[in-house]
This record gives sequence, structure tokens and C-alpha cells, in this order.
Amino acid sequence: MTSKSQLASKFTLPTIFVIFGITGDLVQKKILRALYHLYIKKVLPQKFRVYGFSRRSYGDKQLREYLKSIMMTKAFPEPSLYDVFLESFYYIEGDFHEEEVYGKLAEILGRADGMWKVCTNKLFYLAVPPISYMHIITNLHKNGLTIPCSPEEGWTRVIVEKPFGTDLDTAIDLDMTLAKLFKEEQIYRVDHYLAKETVRNILAFRFSNSFLTPAWNNKWIEKIEVKLFEKDTVSERGNFYDKVGTLRDVGQNHMLQLLALFIMEQPDSFTPEEIKEKRSKALESIKTPTPAAIRTLTRRAQYEGYREEKGVATDSNTETYFSIQATTSIPQFEGVPLILESGKALDEDLTEVVVTFKHTGNGLYDEKTTPQNILHYYLRPDESISMRFLAKKPGFKYELEEHSLGFDYHAAYEKSAFVDDYEALMYDIIKGDQTLFVSTKEILSQWQFIEPIVNVWEKGKPPLQFYKKNTYAGTVFKKK
Repeated sequence: MTSKSQLASKFTLPTIFVIFGITGDLVQKKILRALYHLYIKKVLPQKFRVYGFSRRSYGDKQLREYLKSIMMTKAFPEPSLYDVFLESFYYIEGDFHEEEVYGKLAEILGRADGMWKVCTNKLFYLAVPPISYMHIITNLHKNGLTIPCSPEEGWTRVIVEKPFGTDLDTAIDLDMTLAKLFKEEQIYRVDHYLAKETVRNILAFRFSNSFLTPAWNNKWIEKIEVKLFEKDTVSERGNFYDKVGTLRDVGQNHMLQLLALFIMEQPDSFTPEEIKEKRSKALESIKTPTPAAIRTLTRRAQYEGYREEKGVATDSNTETYFSIQATTSIPQFEGVPLILESGKALDEDLTEVVVTFKHTGNGLYDEKTTPQNILHYYLRPDESISMRFLAKKPGFKYELEEHSLGFDYHAAYEKSAFVDDYEALMYDIIKGDQTLFVSTKEILSQWQFIEPIVNVWEKGKPPLQFYKKNTYAGTVFKKK
């Protein structure tokens, strides 16, 4: 366990952030805001520099002007601090794929160490398309940039974003390369869903409320559903999306991670290592479906008009919706259907986990007409938890009526108490806490479950169906 003095030393040692892809979407949408919020909350290291790496013909001044325009457009708080914050940003022009620019980067970072007279912490953030990962990590290693100065000072960490490969083989290749060039404690694999406030609360909710424990098994739970619905179409992402599809885009990562948190066994201790191990075992336990099961227990569909989207093939069979029913070998959940369902161009934006409980079977009411107890764990658009329960209606007759108990995150806490997902991720990277990050075993288990489904789908089984935009795909399939 990290002591307060050790933590303080990690935050006072000068730290250098090298962001590959400083002018890309991820910096605009997430990373810049996360760093700035940490800065105004005074939880960034006291001395820090950010070196932005990109191909644009910029200098330091142009980079700062570009970043400031983003901050102004997106109305970051405390505008008086923009310029002071951006004074710590510097620009390096170069092609990620050319080895010589990494020698230049090594010289720049060496001068920074000399200026501060200490071996600085170094964080390399790969905010770039996955196709560039291998080039960057290999060239960092060749130029000695992956090696910490010593065990006592100057850690070096690398951050990679999902997708981690495009299939099992590419995921294994990436993992083997990372393992050769870095120690596991240096690698931070980002699935930003794990950093969402409501996702981080799942473990607290499950394991800190004793009334749930006796009912959290196949004796009382009928099914568990993970839903991720989006109203948006693929829009300008057609060229990317058509090569990936909904299953690989969100099913292989976000949704399986959510499912794992709901079926994993209780950790022996709440350390990052123990939590990741239990999460990994839960993912490993999800049974690989047979081709026959895939044909009968999965559905795939595409919204009408998808093939006319920019960048999409006119004969595309890429799914924009899927539903999968799986099972686990974990004894307490054996036989419980685990249902993953996601789609684009649907009738609502919704991310939730639904736990449906069985009827008690006590004979006090008609199970055929009486609603069941259902737990809704909402992540989007509302961050809340609700439980549907039954109570007797007033009067002489024994009649049951449905009611709900609920907890709303935003009603319970001030807005200032919430931490953005990337803010939490960046803070934990600096702190050295890997709880919110995905292990290699988890990634490989996810691909081992998904890949057989993709392979059967590519053979046309089950057949692709179609649905109208802005409808619920689960009920409006049409064949073409």
C-alpha cells in the first residue's frame, strides 16, 4: 500500500507528459480538459511539462493558441488561468513512424532532466489510431525512452487506448510487443467506461450492502442484461465503423467489462491487483458459444440507410445492432442468461445493467400476472439506481402494486463533487493505481468470447436483419 509520504513524493517529482496526437480528437474532447481540471484542483505534480507530438507545422506558440481556442470554445472554467496552464505546453513536430524523431525527443527530455537536475517521471500517452501503436512503442524502446532512471526515482509509463487489436491475433501481437518492451506495471490500457463514477460505484454497491449478498446468485436471479443504446447514427465515422461494427466497437470492451463487475466474486482485498484478478476471472468464465448457439442465441441487424452513410460500402453487412445471450461457469451464476444488447440509431440514449429477480414462489400471489423485482443500474443518461418492488394496495383484498426505491447520483451530490472519467484516469496514472485499467488477461478473454461470434456472423448466420432509424431494434426487425 502506498504511504502518504510516498504519494506526496510522486506528485512533487517533476513529471513530463508526452502526448502523441496532441492535435487529435481525443485531446480536444477528453485529455485537455482532464489535465486542466487536475491543474485547477492542484493535484497535478507541482512541476510538469507537456510535450505535444504531431505532424502539423506548429511551434510552441501555435500549439498554445490552438489549445486555448479549444478551452474557450468548450468554456473551460476559470479563464484567467488558461495562459498560465498553457505555459507548460511545448510542441514537437514529427511523423510517429520515423525513428529519427524519437532521437530528437530523447534529447529534449534529457535537457528537461538537466534543467530540473533530477530524473523526471515520464508519461507517454498514445492518443493516436491503433495502427500507430507498434511504431511508437518500438521506437520509444529503441531510443531508451521506456527505461526508468532507477527504482527510486523517475517512473516511465505508457498509455494505450482501446481498441486493443482488431481480433484475437492482433491483440496477442500488441500484448507480446508491450510485454517485451515494458514491465506490466508500466502499461496502462484505457477503457474509459471503468472510470465513470457509476461504474466505479458498482463494487461498493455490490459488496458494501449486505442485503444484496444472499440474493446475488442463480437461486434468486433470473437474468442479467447489459444495454448500450445510442440515438446517433454513425455520422462521419462510417469509414471506421464499417470495418468494426457495434460488437467490436462497444461489445468487446465496455459491455463485457460492465458484465464482469456484476458477476465477479468478491475480492479478498480492495487492491488494484485483487480487483483486476477477480474481474479477469469473471471474463474468463463467460462460456465461448458454439456455432449452433451463435445461430440461435445471437441477433444482428443494420439500420435502414446505413449503406448510404459516408464511407460505408454499398453492400455492407456490418451490424449496427446486436443481441447476444451468454452464460458463465461461475457456480453461483450457472444457468443465468447473460444478455448483451447494443445498437445505433435507436429510439433513446441509454446505458444500463438490468438484474431481474425470480418470483419467490411462495404462493401468495399469481406469478403469471405479478411483476418481478427488477434492479436498474443506470449509467446514461441518468446516473442512478432503482429497485422495483411490490407492496399491498390498501383495502380488504390482497392485491399487489408495483413501486420503486431509487437513488439519483446528481440529486444526492453537488456537481463539483463529480470527477470526469478521463480526469480520474489521468490522476490514477500519475498515482500509479491500475484499478481502472484493463489487464492483458481481460483483453484476451474478451476477444476469445467475441471472435467465434464474428466468424459465424461473417458466414451469414444468423442472417442480417434491418430496422428503421429511431426505433427499438429488438422489436422491429425486418429481413431483406
